[in-house]
Amino acid sequence: MTSVKTGTGLIDTHVHLEDEAFASDREAVLERAEHSGIVAMVNAGSTVAANREAFKYFKDRKNIFFGVGLHPHEFPGTSPESFIELRDQLSRDKVVALGEIGLDYHVFPDYPAPDRAAQQQAFSQQLEIARIFELPVIVHVREADEDALRLLEKAGPFHNGGVMHCYSGGMTYLSQIMELGFHIGVGGPLTYPKSQEIREVVRQVPIKRLLLETDCPYLPPQSNRGKRNEPAYLAEVAQAVAEVRGITVEALMEQTSANARKLFKLDSGTGRLVYEIKGHLYINLTNRCSADCTFCPRHTQRQVQTYDLTLEREPSAAELIAAMGDPTVFSEVVFCGFGEPLLRLTTLLEVARVVKAKGGRTRVDTNGHADVIYQKDILPQCKGLIDEWSVSLNSSDEKQYDAWVRPAAGQGVYSAVQAFIGRAVQAGFPVTVTAVEMPAMDVEKLKTVCHQLGARYRGRAHQRLGTPEDVRCLD
Repeated sequence: MTSVKTGTGLIDTHVHLEDEAFASDREAVLERAEHSGIVAMVNAGSTVAANREAFKYFKDRKNIFFGVGLHPHEFPGTSPESFIELRDQLSRDKVVALGEIGLDYHVFPDYPAPDRAAQQQAFSQQLEIARIFELPVIVHVREADEDALRLLEKAGPFHNGGVMHCYSGGMTYLSQIMELGFHIGVGGPLTYPKSQEIREVVRQVPIKRLLLETDCPYLPPQSNRGKRNEPAYLAEVAQAVAEVRGITVEALMEQTSANARKLFKLDSGTGRLVYEIKGHLYINLTNRCSADCTFCPRHTQRQVQTYDLTLEREPSAAELIAAMGDPTVFSEVVFCGFGEPLLRLTTLLEVARVVKAKGGRTRVDTNGHADVIYQKDILPQCKGLIDEWSVSLNSSDEKQYDAWVRPAAGQGVYSAVQAFIGRAVQAGFPVTVTAVEMPAMDVEKLKTVCHQLGARYRGRAHQRLGTPEDVRCLD
């Protein structure tokens, strides 16, 4: 195997280190990976059980990030409850993608024939979930290129990007995949003598769209063919890709690692994690959102007063707790940010648990999409950890709401937000309904809706977005 100088910064964008193939020597595998120059890895989960195992083994490994998904081989047979658990898993620390998902029509001699309809339904369902969570997707396609492209084009474009893992579509599908915003994952098969088509793809694809991967324990490079694959073998893949591209290994590694950091948001910096405004401490959890409000400046600037809330990567619960300090110094700790904090529900509750243990008060600023995001009532698990809710409703009319808020889940969200508010009130939470008062809004009607739900109302002018939350007018 070609050696690569330690510390040069390879990123393996597709591993299965939770696999039982590594049960006897997982730590040794990780040590060899580090020695070979691997600085980060994305562990791509394929079942809810595999995702659980990955979290168990690697939660505290700073250089291992997670993709979580349901592989096409799991369909049919995967229960609806698995999709609910998948959504919960997506809210955890260091989850940077949804996947591995996709289509696989390969017929195995000792395995039932693939159920194409079941796979397609599951693939489309998970693409929808990825859009709600604003995450890139890790896509597996084997012998199913036309159907996969059709479903991707229907679900796209993919503003958060994705990767065609172990790409095998050749030049035929490359341009369409590029137009959808995907990267191309390249691994051990590139090194096989008969892989001329893959090498041609690697020659032609823009270098800013290339990612390196092992797919370990599967698909080892030529020098270890027939053996278990592992991240340390990525150096051989890097060498082969560099030769095909006609560039140095160092240049290839620098660019592909930069590609991975950008796609999966793996940068070492984070940005501002907490900020204080007039006695309130705000927790900046995420820049992702399940809505795309017409009045929100999230895509152009994320400034609140003098604070830039852009996150280079999402902070862990431990980082937020450390940045927060003593929560009792503040009148309340508010989970917000320039995004939807409930997309990171597991992390949010972990931080809230610390706040409450120390005697602090908590509030969540949310768009109220939790029912849709998690397909369940989250309020019971928030009891005792969240003291108050501020929920954006932004209209008294569903059609107007859909036009202004543009929820990723499509129609029906407006009713779900009202249901969330009503249940929160019934559960004993203080709830304030908020709205950006656009000129066409019927404010009085919206106040009536709020009162009927048992909530208070707070409006704010469009021009005052970003001003302190305690400068407000409650009815």
